Amino acid sequence: MNTPEQERILVVDANPLFLERLARELRARNFDVVAAESGVQAFHILKDRRRPIDWLFSRAALPGLIDGWILADEYHDSHPHRAAVIAASQARVSAQGHIILKDPSPTAVLDSMQCIMAQNQSSRIPSHTERDEERIAA
Repeated sequence: MNTPEQERILVVDANPLFLERLARELRARNFDVVAAESGVQAFHILKDRRRPIDWLFSRAALPGLIDGWILADEYHDSHPHRAAVIAASQARVSAQGHIILKDPSPTAVLDSMQCIMAQNQSSRIPSHTERDEERIAA
């Protein structure tokens, strides 16, 4: 029996307790979770085209030279029509359409991730007219 491939989520947070709790909750919802504790580690994961990342959650402030904003920009280059979820100390607007949460709980991150995934899924469902046009073209 063929099963659809799990969507892969990159979770980046320097707080190991938050990271593990969020990863555990996402895995319980049948997602393939890749966890990283630093921006540099996460950047390398995002660049690995053999295991592409479908969704991104990152803390804005991360140790090292690469922070969550840089990761979100890199993610946006590969997924221009998908929002990343970023945890920051202040709410602000993202020019790329990312969801920025002010010091969220794991539950708030999960809710935001599910919301953007549902929005993406509904935008990918073709209308009756588009499906009819596809059949005619075939």
